[in-house]
Amino acid sequence: MRFFLDANVPYSALDVFEELNLEAAHARDAGLSRADDKEIISYAAKEKSVLVTKDLEFARTKLFPPKSHNGVVVLRLPHTFKAKQFANAIRNFLTSVEVESLGKAITIVKLGRYRIRKF
Repeated sequence: MRFFLDANVPYSALDVFEELNLEAAHARDAGLSRADDKEIISYAAKEKSVLVTKDLEFARTKLFPPKSHNGVVVLRLPHTFKAKQFANAIRNFLTSVEVESLGKAITIVKLGRYRIRKF
């Protein structure tokens, strides 16, 4: 399973995915640091990747119908989090979930819990 990290996710979060042997790319490396939401989701879909973002808009199925992408993980973490805290929260989530269940799903992640809605 592949992941694509939105520009609003700290770049250092890539280290967590690498540490867990998960393939991931960041919007910055794809030249999409300033891309709009449609460009981001289209790129993730083209790359057959699950989008990881802090933007709750991606969970809105009327804006981004489930058949238009490979899955979205929305990180609802405190805005005050530093990059290291963010990385720890992502690591805790990824090690507590069946990673394959994130494909073709919308997942909302909060501190210490998550909700997966398959489509």
